[in-house]
Amino acid sequence: MERGKGIAIKTGAAGRGLAAAAVLLAFAAAAAAPLRAAKIHAEAGSTAAAFLKLPVGARPAGMAGAFAAAEGDPYSLYWNPAGIAGLGERRAGFFHNEHFQGFGQEFLYYAAPAAGLRLPFIGRLRDGAFGLSLNYFYTPDDLERRSGLYESDPAAPISPVEGHFGAYDLALAASYARRTAAGTALGATLKLIRQSIDDESGVTAALDLGAVRKVRLRGEEYSAGLSLRNLGPGLKFVSESYSLPLSLRAGLSRRLPGTGALAALDVELPVDNYPSAMLGAEYPVAGGFTLRSGYRYRLRGNELGAWSGFAAGAGFRLERVSFDYAYSPAGELGDSHRFSVDFRFGPPRARLMDELRPGSARAVPAPVPAPSAAGSDLVLPVSARALSLSSRGVMYELKAEASGAALRSVSFRTLLRGPAGAELPAAESKTLPEGAPPLPGGAALSAVWEFPYFPGSVQGDVRIEFALPASEISGKSVMVFARTGGGWESRTASPVSMGGNGGALFSVTVPPAPAYAVSAVLIDGI
Repeated sequence: MERGKGIAIKTGAAGRGLAAAAVLLAFAAAAAAPLRAAKIHAEAGSTAAAFLKLPVGARPAGMAGAFAAAEGDPYSLYWNPAGIAGLGERRAGFFHNEHFQGFGQEFLYYAAPAAGLRLPFIGRLRDGAFGLSLNYFYTPDDLERRSGLYESDPAAPISPVEGHFGAYDLALAASYARRTAAGTALGATLKLIRQSIDDESGVTAALDLGAVRKVRLRGEEYSAGLSLRNLGPGLKFVSESYSLPLSLRAGLSRRLPGTGALAALDVELPVDNYPSAMLGAEYPVAGGFTLRSGYRYRLRGNELGAWSGFAAGAGFRLERVSFDYAYSPAGELGDSHRFSVDFRFGPPRARLMDELRPGSARAVPAPVPAPSAAGSDLVLPVSARALSLSSRGVMYELKAEASGAALRSVSFRTLLRGPAGAELPAAESKTLPEGAPPLPGGAALSAVWEFPYFPGSVQGDVRIEFALPASEISGKSVMVFARTGGGWESRTASPVSMGGNGGALFSVTVPPAPAYAVSAVLIDGI
């Protein structure tokens, strides 16, 4: 953006360590603030399209922007496009930023699994996810226009108001992400950017690139992300060209066992500012209610004071819609209030069980060969037992039982604000969910179960009982794979009993997940 004209916007032990580091970082920054003023970077204000640096999404903003390693959240369209690779349902939503000093920002998106989507010159996509988004930043309509022609007049050195003008920034984006056979999610976003100030404007394009994958550190599983944002030729405004706010960001996140809490750490290296570290966390309370907080610390101090790095927020999730809010102070400039409303529409029609049957005209080939058995929808009756009552809600033990299917029962504990539901929907097939990577070692499928949702806030693991024909398990070990984040987490099932019809009943405890796959493999096969 041209200077001087227009507007410019300047678990385990490892999991507990991330949370402790967040607290220490916040206290250290607050303590250091009075000792020295923040140092301004030599390139500050030198880039155009500064609105591209404003956080998008109330959930990420409530975690201070520690979101590079997030998976399955549609706001990854902004933070790291690889994060949408495992998206299993259609999502749409909008975000509003009530920025300080009357500035405003809107962000709209639509994201969905890409399987079956036809593109010009490319053809039909077989996996992955795509997204479309609009990022719009605008100023108040009553900005005063003053030419400065009278500022040298000693009698009246103030230029009169010569009218009013507005300004806006706009970015239209298209994203695509998919998971490789090795389990790494790769994504890219192509953006068309326009800046307009009064009757002047400039247009350019930019590219975002990202990667996300599961990693193990000291025996614990983390999600690691890397993104390069705003890679482009710059923007020409009037007669001068300005570079875009290029930034490199790396992140690490972990879902803490037992609590469902998420801890995340990001480090960002922008081209026009000093490096920053962001630490964020979210904690599910009960009944779909979640609290969030985080802190961003810039090397050489935060520009608007120590507390300008603080962020907090909350979210409430229903079956098909979520509401989120985030708050962040900006020193003497004021405060920012951010709101998100997000809708879930379920999987595309091509994902419904009647269309997954082999021979269907709209069926999409699975990553591994699927047996010929057709899939089916299940509605499992639920029996509930209240265990305890607290200010957070009622702790229930729920057990959902099926008949006539490989899946026999699902049991788990959950916190609910209201009564427990009477049914648990599920789907059983022998086809992996679209966009899911192949099972480790190319293991063949015995059964796949998908759950649109688990009611309440699930506490701990889920216990599943299922039956398999004896002919499938002879000399083999039965493994259950939970679809967690961007990959599969495996557990070994234990035999419970042998059925009278030549089958066997198995039991396994697994983390809550939208999908589970069962495979009988040779004992040394994985």
